[in-house]
Order: sequence, then structure tokens, then C-alpha cells
Amino acid sequence: MLAMGQTMRSSILLLVSLVLIWGSRAAGEDVDWRTWTSTAGTKIEAKLVERTRDAVVLEQKSNGRRLTVKLSQLSQADLDFIGETPAEPEDPAEVGDTVVVGVDAKPGATSAEIVCVDDPKWTYYVYLPKTFHTAKKWPVWFIMSAGGGKGGGALNRYKEGADRLGCILALSVQSKNSFAESDRAMETMANDVYDRLPVIEGLGFSSGMSGGSRMAYLLAERDKRLAGVLACGSGSGVYLSEKDFRAAKLRKSTYVYSLIGTNCFNRDEAVRSHDKFPKNYRLRFFPGGHVWAESKFIAEGMARVYGETLKGTRVRNLDDHKRDYARTMWKWTGDLQKDEPWEAAYWAEFLADFDGDSEVSSDAKSLSSELEDNPQVDLAADAQKALDHFNKKHFNKPIDQAAGKRPVPARQAEADKLADKFGELPHAELLRKLGGPAS
Repeated sequence: MLAMGQTMRSSILLLVSLVLIWGSRAAGEDVDWRTWTSTAGTKIEAKLVERTRDAVVLEQKSNGRRLTVKLSQLSQADLDFIGETPAEPEDPAEVGDTVVVGVDAKPGATSAEIVCVDDPKWTYYVYLPKTFHTAKKWPVWFIMSAGGGKGGGALNRYKEGADRLGCILALSVQSKNSFAESDRAMETMANDVYDRLPVIEGLGFSSGMSGGSRMAYLLAERDKRLAGVLACGSGSGVYLSEKDFRAAKLRKSTYVYSLIGTNCFNRDEAVRSHDKFPKNYRLRFFPGGHVWAESKFIAEGMARVYGETLKGTRVRNLDDHKRDYARTMWKWTGDLQKDEPWEAAYWAEFLADFDGDSEVSSDAKSLSSELEDNPQVDLAADAQKALDHFNKKHFNKPIDQAAGKRPVPARQAEADKLADKFGELPHAELLRKLGGPAS
């Protein structure tokens, strides 16, 4: 009987211990720390404390604070970890169709050549982002190429940005240099796109290279539905004939981001144009002459024009677009942090003050504060100031293109001396090349 009693007491103690252990695990007290990831790309080291119907409570490893996160904000891996059943696929009827009636285009591919309804003389190509469907409206970019858009190849440079940001692209076929009706070609295209595709009035943008960039400025001047310009290889001068050359007359709300090669023969004009623009408009140089910028630079330019517009727009019902933008750019910021912390610092500061996703805004504030102590960020800020000062000193004055193509030894020596201060930063290469002649 004594042995049986001892055995029973031991069994009871074991059962109580198991219940306590199970209870502590259920409460999250003995669960291993793990990395949790939000749908915005934010990562934290934490352990599960509590699970409710539509949220989890996490204890952060770094500071012990508890954070409530909605299930809708958790990655699929986190949902699997807590045993949450994956959400049912969206009803295609609610998502919308991926085909626009009367337009020969499909998501993720350049369309066939589209004929404008009002005037079949003008045609264009369309690119629908990979996530496109007809249940919502989309931002749109109108693109002009100096040599015309036949074949649609110029769209390839914009597809990375279009897919990342969720934008429709339209490329004019006939608009080109030395063509008196370039303005009619692009304006008819824009009207046709607004009439036939699900795009948002007030979130239209224009872009192009060289003469195409000048047409982009002109379209933004004439069409009030456009909110920004991504200019490549030109200043803000517009013309349809040589004698009519003048600066574009943009609305104050039109945001401008410029990309131009360090040795482009239009660099002087681009510097002069931006000297008259508000300070938050950006002129970004890249190594090269009078050529298109790489797709990664175009994607960044698109992101900034779009973000600045969303931040200041009066267009209503854009909460979903702002949220998606904030989450997309937060992930992009994380990708930049290792190799280009100075660019990550800009985006962190921008997103901290962007009304799109409160979680992103909070995390961006923390990152912005953290990057203030990064020596590369400080050095890059000094390098950018040096670039701005150098450009204003040497290029912010009228100069003929023939003169710009001649070497200036004193300017090159000054550029080389400045570049030596900034080591391996890309700003150093820009300075050295800016010291050279245009091509």
C-alpha cells in the first residue's frame, strides 16, 4: 500500500509538472526567441506571449516591451508558426479582371501597338504591372523617347519601377525630336489612356530622355492631371521649333526629379533648372554622357516622384495606395541599408513622416535615428554638399555646347582634389567625371 501511495503521488506530481510546463509554453514564457516578419518587411526578435482572435502579443527581446500585432500584418511563415489557417484566395470577381476590354494588353508584358480612338494617326504601347487587375484604379506614367517609341523598347527601362510601385506605363510611338506634331501625339495618347484604362486622375506622371524629356515637361505643363516629371538628359526647356525654346511653365505642385549623365551636354541647363526649383526637388547625376540612366536609377526616380505626390496630394481615397507605397519603400529601404546607407537614411526620414502605415512610420523613425550615427551617412552628406557646390559654381551659368565640350584643367584639378576626400563613395567618381568635358 505504501509503495502504491508513493507511485500515485509521483504520478500526480508528474502530471502537475506537465500541466505547468504546458501552461507556461501556451503563455509564451518558455518559447524560443524567433524572428517575426510583418507584411511590410519589418523584422523583430520576439517570443509569443498571447494569441487572440485577430492578433498576437509579442515580447521583444531587445527591450522586453510587448507589442500587439494584427494577424493580417504577419507574414505567412509567422501564421504557419502559430497555426493560423491561410486566408482563402480572393474571389476573382472581387479582384477584377486582368484584361481591359478593347485594349490588347496583359499584365507583365508590353502590349501590341494601340491605336487612339479619337485619331488613329497616333499610337502607343502600354505596360500593365504584374499585379494589375480592373477592380481598382492605378497611377500612370506617360513616356516619350527622343527617337520615337516604335517597338516599345523604351518601356523596358521603366518596368522595374512599374512592377514595384504598381503603375501603368504608356509610351508614345510618334512623339520624337524634330517632329512638329509631337505634342499632339503625346496629348492624344494621354487622353486615350484616361478614357480606356483604369487610371487615377491626379496621379499621372511624365518622363522621357533628351527631347523626350522636354516633351515630358511640356505634357506636365499642359495637362492638369499630371503631378510630376522624371526628366532624363535635359533641363526644363521645351520647344516645338528652335525659335520657341523656353522654360516649362509648371504648376507649383508639380514635383521634378532629374537624372543626367555627369558628362551630358545638357548638364549646365539641368543645373540651372534645378537652381530655380524648390529645394526638395532632386537632380541626380550618374556616370556617363548623354544617355539613358540605368533602370535602377529610373525606378528610384519614379519612387520619389510618386511618393512626394502621394504625400502632398489632395486626391481622395488613396489610403490603400499610400499603405502599399509605405510598405514597398520600407522593404526597399532595408535592401539599401547595407550598400547605400545614405540612400536608406533619406528614405527612412521620408517614410517616418509619410502617412501610409503607422508601423512603417514608427520603424522608419527608429532607423533614421540609428543612421544618424553612421559615419558613411555623414560622409555622404558632406559629399553631396560638395557636389552641389561644385555644380552650382561651374554649371549654373549659360554656356554653349561647343565650349562645354572643351577640357578645363583647373576645373578637373578642383574636382579631383574634392573627390580624394570621399574615398570609395560613388560621389567621388561623380566629382571626377564632372570635372571633365561634356560629350
